[in-house]
Amino acid sequence: MTARWTIACDRAELLVECARGAEALGLPISPAFDPDPARVVADALLRAEPAALVVASPPSPPTLVSLARCGAETRAPVAVAILGPPDRVEASVALAGDLGIVAVDEVRPLVSALALLGAGASRPWSASTRPLPEVDRLRLAHVMEPAERGAGRLSREDDALLGWRDRGAVVCIGEPRDVALAIGALRAAHDGGVDAAPPVPRELEPRSVLDVIFGPPRALSDPASKSALAPYGVPVPLEELCTSPSRAAAEAARIGFPIRIALASPDLRVWDHPDLAVDGVDGAARVKEVFRQVMTLGRSRAPGARLLGVTVMAASTARALLRITASPLPDGLALVEIGFADAHGVAAGDHTLTALPASEARIGRVLGRLAGSELLLAPGRQGSLEAITDVLLKVAAFVDDWRDEVTSVQVDPLAVLVGGGIEAREACVTVGDAFLRTLELPATGL
Repeated sequence: MTARWTIACDRAELLVECARGAEALGLPISPAFDPDPARVVADALLRAEPAALVVASPPSPPTLVSLARCGAETRAPVAVAILGPPDRVEASVALAGDLGIVAVDEVRPLVSALALLGAGASRPWSASTRPLPEVDRLRLAHVMEPAERGAGRLSREDDALLGWRDRGAVVCIGEPRDVALAIGALRAAHDGGVDAAPPVPRELEPRSVLDVIFGPPRALSDPASKSALAPYGVPVPLEELCTSPSRAAAEAARIGFPIRIALASPDLRVWDHPDLAVDGVDGAARVKEVFRQVMTLGRSRAPGARLLGVTVMAASTARALLRITASPLPDGLALVEIGFADAHGVAAGDHTLTALPASEARIGRVLGRLAGSELLLAPGRQGSLEAITDVLLKVAAFVDDWRDEVTSVQVDPLAVLVGGGIEAREACVTVGDAFLRTLELPATGL
């Protein structure tokens, strides 16, 4: 018998839609309208009851982590339908799937997913579609894999609905397009979940990081941020911070021309002001000239900004530029946004969200959601996936280890190099208020 689903909504209209959809499929539900529907779902999951959340705006990442944890602890199925602005919904649905939650962006696909789960369809993407008309097989083709014996089969039950058949029982699961979205969400959740990723080597003395990040809330400069990340092995270009034109020229000659010169300032970021960096600088005289130009431009751009000098770094050619932002999540996880940092990628909003740590295979699937993923995952570029995975896990480990002190880490760009390898060209570690909280603790005396 199909289990009764608790469905909690934050809008009465959504609850009505869920009730109508469930009635059409004969799906037993216990609907609940609540200002805090996630709490209702969590309570049901902790009772080992299947539950679904339907909300009119994306839930917070910590809320999704909490629901995923509750479901994993009791082995109770959990699903979400998230409505709202398409760009925010897409990222939230992707994150939920990575956490092992069945996630869709509408009510009817959610009801179809619940019907499949209630019928015990563990691998519906491997079900037989032979009984279906050709047009239905076309609608499902993008989510189906070769059929497996014992994986069940899909059938046409009437003019509108598909059915799920397994061991003689038949369960109505919805219209073909809704079923396709439901099967895609079930597959994403099956491939998701918190992975047992390989540990990141940490050959460090904690004091070496604490000396850099300790202090009041602030955004660290690029050189300081890289110093904090260095003990975790985050790869950076060969570079040197220089405070005078002559020092910049000497370091450029040591590194080898041509070089890249970028302003170093905790107040002016190169990703916000790309004209504060110059590529392909060749010759000592030109280095001195660019040093003065960049410093002058920085002072005029923000008269009160702190200018530390310039960073002189080895020039390298990138095949792709990524933007990575990481922040702490509960349960030892890090929320990571990954997107393309080039002008086209930024304008197109080509980015996605996930939770780390994760296996290389899952990170590959996450990168596959990007429109420009071929730059990273095309045949013959397996080394790029390995290198990106390595950096992502190291940044996530840093965020987890220093979650009390650090609110976020941004790497922009993370350059995927033409000749192989990867380097964090610019980084920003943002420090929270942990230092201020220690000042508020009551003093203890002898």
